[in-house]
Amino acid sequence: NKDIHAKVQVVLDAIDAEYATKFATNEVEFRGDLDYVNRSKETNSGDLICDSLYWYITKDISALTVPVENVVVIVNGGSIRADIGIGDVTKKDINNVLPFGNTVNVVYVKGSVLLEALEASTFCTPTSIGAFPQTAGLVWSIDTSIEYDKADESYPGSTYYGPKSIKRVSIQSVNGKDFDKDATYAVVTNDFVAAGGDTYYAFGKSDSKFDTGFALDAVVMNYITEALGGVIGKQYEKPQGRLTVK
Repeated sequence: NKDIHAKVQVVLDAIDAEYATKFATNEVEFRGDLDYVNRSKETNSGDLICDSLYWYITKDISALTVPVENVVVIVNGGSIRADIGIGDVTKKDINNVLPFGNTVNVVYVKGSVLLEALEASTFCTPTSIGAFPQTAGLVWSIDTSIEYDKADESYPGSTYYGPKSIKRVSIQSVNGKDFDKDATYAVVTNDFVAAGGDTYYAFGKSDSKFDTGFALDAVVMNYITEALGGVIGKQYEKPQGRLTVK
């Protein structure tokens, strides 16, 4: 039906025009997925996105069952798909960076489970892997000189193997406080990771989680607009030093 097609096209054209409009200014270079930098080390792109999720979920902590100091963010590096250049930033730019329509989720896990997820998701570091964790709230390290202690069997329904023991990864602090493997942490992430995608089977097993329904790209846009005043400044010129890869 030509009339229906024409009406749909009007809506699509309006969306395209809205997404092509400048909403912010960027003062630094952000790398996307072309050279896989987000899959093997901390990046400024990962820091910006994770900071956005932390900001969003902690604006109103009434929905959380842990104190704010027990909130951390993990985003798989493979979900970061495009560069952001210096200059004007449009909504389409941010949508290109996070194109999969993922929503913000919260998963409650013990510290020991958090360690398992980090260990499993960096088993091959410094070799690139899409599951590689970009983070906020954590100061942590990976010792790549230590061999990954692979489990005898893969995770159920997966080609990835969990760790028998935690040998490569250590967490120095969580939001400035000592890490406690027995404490409960709220992990803010995307729906793919929360469901146990890639190496995150440990999160998928959690029976305590919720989906905010809010899109990741929208969260990042709102963070830039509201928290950063519409300017992505020099504070994001370099990674923040959350992760040390030895």
